[in-house]
Amino acid sequence: MKAVYVDQVGVPAVVHHGDRPVPRPGPRQVLVEVHAAGVNPRDHQLAEGRYAFRRLSGRLPTILGSDVSGVVVERGRRATRFEVGDEVLAMQTTLGGMGGYAEYVAVHESAVTHKPAALSHVRAAALPVAGLTAWQALAGRQSLEGARVTVVGATGGVGHLAVQLARRRGAVVTAVCGPGKADVAESLGASRVVDYTSQRLADAIDAPQDLVLDTVGTGDLRSYRSVLAPRGHHVTTVPSTRAYVDWSTSTVAPWTTGGTRSRLVLVRPSGPQLAHLAGLAATGGLDVRIHRQLPLAEVDHALELSRRGHVTGKIVLTIT
Repeated sequence: MKAVYVDQVGVPAVVHHGDRPVPRPGPRQVLVEVHAAGVNPRDHQLAEGRYAFRRLSGRLPTILGSDVSGVVVERGRRATRFEVGDEVLAMQTTLGGMGGYAEYVAVHESAVTHKPAALSHVRAAALPVAGLTAWQALAGRQSLEGARVTVVGATGGVGHLAVQLARRRGAVVTAVCGPGKADVAESLGASRVVDYTSQRLADAIDAPQDLVLDTVGTGDLRSYRSVLAPRGHHVTTVPSTRAYVDWSTSTVAPWTTGGTRSRLVLVRPSGPQLAHLAGLAATGGLDVRIHRQLPLAEVDHALELSRRGHVTGKIVLTIT
């Protein structure tokens, strides 16, 4: 099968577009013929050797990609949730070894869900990692009704979905994004937009925030404490040493942070959560924005766009 893989890591990243063996599904896995694959920062980070969990992706060579949408063509002997011919979308499991940038990928059935007919393969492939990250980042609070929520990186892959999900749950959302993106943020449901190149968040908001969700890793608990309510929450989706320290300190010794909490979200695959998100996207309750749609042969361009950042929504590769 055709696939995009790396056999060594470094900067600049060198990826290969060539033939790899078709994977055999394990007992609880399904083999998916991939129609589209989502592009995530972890892909170029893995190729560059900067991915925090690169050791979990197995030995080189490694096929890149975590998000897929396609059709089940085979299932393991103990896989019972899906039939051959089912259209599905999935996020590869942490120990699954990536594998999405290929004509076929084997995924544990617990990380797979049926693709609604109204949802295209391209938009379905854009949803798993970004959608699940946004969902799990907001799930730490019991209620968001009337809560003041700030999303940093509000028009990116995770951010543009987090703004919508927070707004659906009744939050008043402040979007932090780059210049020229105010209209996008407002269309997603943000009540206030802060251009980080010309405004300080502390100067722009008019009330303490109950939750600050940082999807780009530009700050830490210390840098956001001035805008957080006394018992507010800081959530980041970007692993770093500082994020781990904030998380552990505010959990073990919360008095050191004045009651504010910090949490690092490490996204977990979940078929049921993904099914809910796909249902919202299929019925118009969640707008999955596509920044660029490119064929697999243009993977270098896709990875470079992702590496540069400033993406509005998601980049998706079409494969079959």
